[in-house]
Amino acid sequence: MPLKITYSSHLRLRIKERLFPADYPKKVYKSAKLKLFDTATKHNIAISKLEYAGKIRNIQISYDIIEKGIEIITIHPVSNKEIQRRLLIGRWKKQK
Repeated sequence: MPLKITYSSHLRLRIKERLFPADYPKKVYKSAKLKLFDTATKHNIAISKLEYAGKIRNIQISYDIIEKGIEIITIHPVSNKEIQRRLLIGRWKKQK
């Protein structure tokens, strides 16, 4: 049975505000080269490179694992510098 992916109301708002295509959160989750755990928010993180605002960028989603699958919480671009800093200070931990 395929994994059920649901969108939070917050994510739906962010998609509209930030002008992301509606399928981007699922694309990020499915194609992520980097999956992390955020020790501050206790959410899982997935990062993938996709086109956004005319450039190829790192796009981050935050998601929770729920009994029916996953719920994606939010989406936004994230720089390489932000990723490295959060890994360095220990806020983000690599998932096994």
